[in-house]
Amino acid sequence: MTLYPYQERVRAIIRQGKSVILQAPTGAGKTRAALSPFIEAFFEAQGGNFPRKCVYSVPMRVLANQFQIEYTDLASRHQRRFRPENAMDVRIQTGEHAEDPEFTGDLIFATIDQSLSSALAVPYSVSPRRGNINAGAIFSSYLIFDEFHLFPVDESEGAAGALVTTLQLLTKLKDIIPFVLMTATFSSTMLAELAEILNAEVVTVPKAEYLRIASGTGKSPRRRFYHVKDAPLNAERVLEAHSEEGVTRSIVVCNQVKRAQDLFLALCDKLKGTKTEVRLLHSRFTQEDRQAKEAEIQREFGKDKDMRQIDSFILVATQVVEVGLDITCDRFHTEIAPANAVFQRAGRCARYPGEEGHVHIYPVPERELKDGGTKPDYLPYPASLCASALDSFTRRDGAEIDFEGEQEIIDEVHTESDRMLLDAMKAQRGMIWEDIFKTMQENERSYRQSLIRRIDSVTVLAADDPADLGNPFACQGFSLFRGSVHGIWRDLQAYAEEYQAAEFEDAPWTMKYPLALSDASEDSTVEERFRWQPVIDADMINTSAMVAINSAFCSYDDKLGFRIEPAHKANHWQSTQRLKRRGQFRGPFKYALESYEEHIQRMIAVYEQHFRGDYDYVQRRLASMGQIPADGLDRAIRLAIACHDLGKLDKRWQHWVRLYQQGIGQLIVDTDYMAVHTNFDPDDEVHIAARNNATRKGERPKHAGESTVAAARFIARQPLGNT
Repeated sequence: MTLYPYQERVRAIIRQGKSVILQAPTGAGKTRAALSPFIEAFFEAQGGNFPRKCVYSVPMRVLANQFQIEYTDLASRHQRRFRPENAMDVRIQTGEHAEDPEFTGDLIFATIDQSLSSALAVPYSVSPRRGNINAGAIFSSYLIFDEFHLFPVDESEGAAGALVTTLQLLTKLKDIIPFVLMTATFSSTMLAELAEILNAEVVTVPKAEYLRIASGTGKSPRRRFYHVKDAPLNAERVLEAHSEEGVTRSIVVCNQVKRAQDLFLALCDKLKGTKTEVRLLHSRFTQEDRQAKEAEIQREFGKDKDMRQIDSFILVATQVVEVGLDITCDRFHTEIAPANAVFQRAGRCARYPGEEGHVHIYPVPERELKDGGTKPDYLPYPASLCASALDSFTRRDGAEIDFEGEQEIIDEVHTESDRMLLDAMKAQRGMIWEDIFKTMQENERSYRQSLIRRIDSVTVLAADDPADLGNPFACQGFSLFRGSVHGIWRDLQAYAEEYQAAEFEDAPWTMKYPLALSDASEDSTVEERFRWQPVIDADMINTSAMVAINSAFCSYDDKLGFRIEPAHKANHWQSTQRLKRRGQFRGPFKYALESYEEHIQRMIAVYEQHFRGDYDYVQRRLASMGQIPADGLDRAIRLAIACHDLGKLDKRWQHWVRLYQQGIGQLIVDTDYMAVHTNFDPDDEVHIAARNNATRKGERPKHAGESTVAAARFIARQPLGNT
């Protein structure tokens, strides 16, 4: 693949096993720079010379389909050239596109919430019972962190959130696996400090090279002019700019979904009978509708203008356009946000060589306070950064701002907060690691609030009765900020009172969250069940990553998306089960009778065929550092496989197995046969009855903890080197 000079530098550094901090303008090809070393190594490198898996993390829910389509195609072309017999498995794992909950793909595009919760062994993507299976995938992968400056930070606690936790983890991984941190908008302070902390090489794009990229072939450089408005964003101002000569494409970004929905409705009302089309894009659309919108937006705002089918188009959106969306427009309207976020959004204006665009920046509307006063509604962003950014842009009203000008504003707005964050992170390092260890060792999910994001994602489902949903992790829902769910809960209480008064009935339930029942914790033949607990106080929302809302108050359509409304307005939309794909959302398994020896042999075969190569690179690096013998990691994994079911080799378990097998008419005669699995079909009523009958005659013993105790002394005596 043909690369720019700075992309070549990134590739060379990464292929040497080093890590990179990359600062490059929007639209300059940072994703290609970071991924090219992995794609080439996947098809060209010998085993153990580079990680076999890549996790590409982005800061928020984005149009990840674009990544998947582009890099699946790129990988396919490289495959045909170098290794026709192999294919790269490219997947997406976000709240809306949950294709790979256990991170088993080769190249995985995921939100930082999904990646970091997996690294901490408390993943959002699977139920608590399987919470520890994703960490190995993260810590053996080549890691890319896109638009790192947008990762969540909780400044109320000094130094907390996904950005801080990621940096702390990378301080331990910096000599083991290569990684890339990249953005267009690091402050100079952050850039220099991170390079030192992480022992990483900084790659930037010199002005001459940037101008060549911005100009393309035989064109003038792209240009953006910034204008600051004195009143909040409204439909009239958008239409005034859109009516200017030569303007056919406008993008409008609101900081909150509700404001985007209201603006969309206002624009639709004013444009009735015209040829201008308006679309709305945010995170609260079903996967099918979002995919349709993605395709249309990419066609109508993409680089190839010959593909366009609509003469005049306005897109209203939220932060979903900030990352990973390769589109352009003539006029861009945005509510004020931190300077780095504004520049990320503006990267979707005049994106391609030869284009000229204008970015209009608006103050946010006021919100009422409990004491009767008002203040600007900057949420979900820090007020101080937004106010500072607005002041910095105001002093440059009407000016053209290039990449160097962007860096000046970033330094003005973000230097102080970045320095405070880094200082606080150093001072609180011990406490942060204490929380990390507790999270990983105890599977304590509550720490996600401080280690990932306090205003983190909550999956919202809609149901008449959530018990009818079955496995809630297999249902289609919407990933909302936790603070937004708090606000929804308050609205629901008012709607429930209105409903009660109008219908002369008891107030209906409003919101519930699932509690996993413990009886399925060790038994894969039992489908995991949940008890739905009513949310009677907004603070209860903080204990769960998922809630269900009474569908009496839920509406959905493909124009506005998901929303909460009074019962007399709602269309009573309900969540449904997503299509199962690639083994996700597994229910109870089918099993065949297996002895301990047969089971271990089969698991070793699976490990050698599907997983061993994933750990070769990490094993080689650890061995080169003197941390383990040459084959120490491989030996440790084999020991774990061999010992994981030792707890089933006791008399109680074998007694239960024989009771069950007798119940299904397949008696075990051999007294020396040590079974670890029985014959079991979850759809066979005879098998279900036999299992329940065997349990009544003798409680099915636990085995996970017992296996650990039985194996501990044995493993401690085993050498992990060559034998």
